[in-house]
Amino acid sequence: MNQNPRISVIVPVYNVEQYLPRCVESILAQTYENLEILLVDDGTKDGSGAICDAYARQDARVRAIHKKNGGLSSARNAGIDAATGEYIAFVDSDDWIEPDMYEKMMALMEKYGVRLVCAGRWDVSSETGEKTLGLCPPKEEVISGEELVRRIFHWENIDSAACDKLYHRSLFASVRYPLGVICEDVPTTYRIALDAGQAAMLPYPVYNYYHRPGSITSSSVSEKTFHFSKHTEKIYPFIRDNYPKIADAARYLRVRSLAYNLLTLDLADKDARQKFAGEYRQSRKALRRHVSFVLTSPLFGRQERATDLLLAAGLYRPMRGFYHGVLPGKTEKTETQSTE
Repeated sequence: MNQNPRISVIVPVYNVEQYLPRCVESILAQTYENLEILLVDDGTKDGSGAICDAYARQDARVRAIHKKNGGLSSARNAGIDAATGEYIAFVDSDDWIEPDMYEKMMALMEKYGVRLVCAGRWDVSSETGEKTLGLCPPKEEVISGEELVRRIFHWENIDSAACDKLYHRSLFASVRYPLGVICEDVPTTYRIALDAGQAAMLPYPVYNYYHRPGSITSSSVSEKTFHFSKHTEKIYPFIRDNYPKIADAARYLRVRSLAYNLLTLDLADKDARQKFAGEYRQSRKALRRHVSFVLTSPLFGRQERATDLLLAAGLYRPMRGFYHGVLPGKTEKTETQSTE
């Protein structure tokens, strides 16, 4: 391994002129300096493209790539294709990273001879600026690819988000992000983890995930709402047939994706419920196939189990007031895995 291998940091950019300087400055400030910073302008309509060009003139490590709008996956894929580094990382353009993120991650990469390192993150509120600890590995360790996938599927201190991980470029030899969908990390990261064979865990929050209104993960009900379950529809049978030791974790993910569809529509307005009535029926029918699993699996918490059973029976909405009086608090893990 090279003593100081280059990391290609890929930043998809679309209408983020307000946030982009903070993001890029945090990358330029890294204590690990051998970086190639690829700012992929995905057909942005504001001043973000000009900001990309300005940074490219300012620092030789920065390259601005301008392309027709194709979405987050398309921008990431363009960055992967253009990258020259031995390692690849991603930062979303409204987020930022801690100064020693890549120094810490490269140290583990070299210490354990792995091709994948996973770190923790901060969740940052756009309303208050408050930082709270997000998903974060509890200790430094090396785990198998299957164990990593199991933890990802159960949101166990880690998820499928692309940006809190560092990858050897060989992991993208035959993998690209799927076009035209959101939750694009869900069908991609687990494949990378299995291919990597093992991964090192960095027990520090070094990535700042900024939760802002209008981002992909906070938008209203649309066709994209159901992309998460479309992914798990394929993931669960693949894992069941090829990696039976973690089949229950994949089935859990499948159930949670269906519950997410139903819960989102049960909480939506009348127009949205009518527009997506077909998706509601399909999701409820699919969820009913897993009722015995929901009843017996130890993976489900008490509130999750109760919520999923009510959703499968079509009773969540009419019983919502009574239900929350008996079981106060928000339903656990009803949001899709982070996709920005």
